[in-house]
Amino acid sequence: MSEPEPVPTSGPDDYRDRVFERIPASYRPWLHLASTVTLGGAAVALGAWRLRAPSLVELLAVPAMFVVSNGAEWWAHKELLHRRRRPLQELYDRHTPQHHRVFREDDMAVRAPKELKLVLLPAVGVLAVIAAAAPLSAFAGACLGQNVGWLVLMTSALYVVSYELTHMLYHLPADGVVGRSAIVRALRAHHARHHDPRLMQRWNFNVTIPLFDWLCGTIARPDEATRPRARRREREPCSTRS
Repeated sequence: MSEPEPVPTSGPDDYRDRVFERIPASYRPWLHLASTVTLGGAAVALGAWRLRAPSLVELLAVPAMFVVSNGAEWWAHKELLHRRRRPLQELYDRHTPQHHRVFREDDMAVRAPKELKLVLLPAVGVLAVIAAAAPLSAFAGACLGQNVGWLVLMTSALYVVSYELTHMLYHLPADGVVGRSAIVRALRAHHARHHDPRLMQRWNFNVTIPLFDWLCGTIARPDEATRPRARRREREPCSTRS
């Protein structure tokens, strides 16, 4: 298993300016957001149209799929976005050397709407998540009934939309109406600690709800950045280090 590659731990503002200049003038952040949310919403609408009076037992598929999705988010963030792996090197390159270098723990907010291009998922990424959930949805539908299959697909689509919206909130100015709420402040702080260059390769991988960070012991303690490395490694029960 490959180890995380070294990345720049900080970057001057001129790097951020260069990245910003490469964003096309035609880019419209709200159109970008609308495209990702619409794709997820379309999958939810399709599932809702096909549902036929689901029972309470069938509705248990929703929390079950939420847990599966949270685990998938944790794993993908840790193993794909923070390690360069063929043929998905571009995911790593866009995330760790770029996103983390532009947005640092003490400077998380976008400075202009166009910088949301560095935060939002590409529409094809949302489509890929939904497509990846489709086989599981079909399997669940075949084994447990069509309602369960559609609920699995709907939950996966809602989850990726929630990822998109929460991640955007963490990178918007913190003084907004929603940004000032207690839960958003707490989740933003969790994500901001992940943007500490000393912690980002090993801690705080959940973006939505830190369920698997809690289960896997990857929530950074307040003093984590200054703890000896050997002691840090002891707290990684879900680690896949080589």
